[in-house]
Amino acid sequence: VDHAVVLLFPPEGIADPEDFARTVRSLWRKKFGALGRVYVAEEGVNAQMAVPTNVLDSFRECCASMDELGEYMENGINVDPVPLTREEFERAGDMNGKPAPPFKNLHVRVRNQIVADGLSRPLNWQSAGYDMPPMEWHDRLREASREAKEASKDGGRDDDDDAPSSSSSSSSSPVILDCRNTYETDVGKFVGAEPLGTENFRDSWDVLEERLRDTPRDAPIMTYCTGGIRCVKVGAYLTQEMGFTNVSRLAGGIVAYDRALQERRGDSSP
Repeated sequence: VDHAVVLLFPPEGIADPEDFARTVRSLWRKKFGALGRVYVAEEGVNAQMAVPTNVLDSFRECCASMDELGEYMENGINVDPVPLTREEFERAGDMNGKPAPPFKNLHVRVRNQIVADGLSRPLNWQSAGYDMPPMEWHDRLREASREAKEASKDGGRDDDDDAPSSSSSSSSSPVILDCRNTYETDVGKFVGAEPLGTENFRDSWDVLEERLRDTPRDAPIMTYCTGGIRCVKVGAYLTQEMGFTNVSRLAGGIVAYDRALQERRGDSSP
């Protein structure tokens, strides 16, 4: 069983969310035996599903042929790099402290938003900064780490070690923001990343305003999350509401990054 994550912010939106929900509820369940959660809204689609590996290619083709998905699927379909066996899938979730399948059925629900953001007005999700491919992100992080080490050797650190740097416009070192919630960042984060420290995604905006208040608007800002959806919204907010001009996000989130690393290691194997 593979875990497929579909992220979609179509330029024209989903014209009829109820009709689209009925279509995928029937098609994906009956034809592919897919399990999981699908949220549909006028702004797009957020689907987290388990799709049997023997029909995964057909599932991709089906999604690509749908007018609402097709060319608009950001980064294609985000699939975990290592599929689970049936036995692993049955124990991959948690039910009252005991192993259980993460999904038992396919639930397709229509919502006002695919990720509740608490914003008073919708933003243009197509204007959300640069969608940085995973391996470019990987290389940029390594470069930022080297720059930080060199800067530390040259100038040392200020007395206030805990205060985040507001970076000057002359510096190329990026501000790296982890846009996940606290329970996710507690598990781990990229080296050099600053967690927003939120319990709910809708709390992100006040944190961003405070953290970046003195940051030059041309400073490089890199954002990431689990599957890429929250970073699209954060990127839109940073560019449209806060006026930042050098915003990028990890395309497809950590899931896509993990897959890209697995593929790179596979290509380099003898």
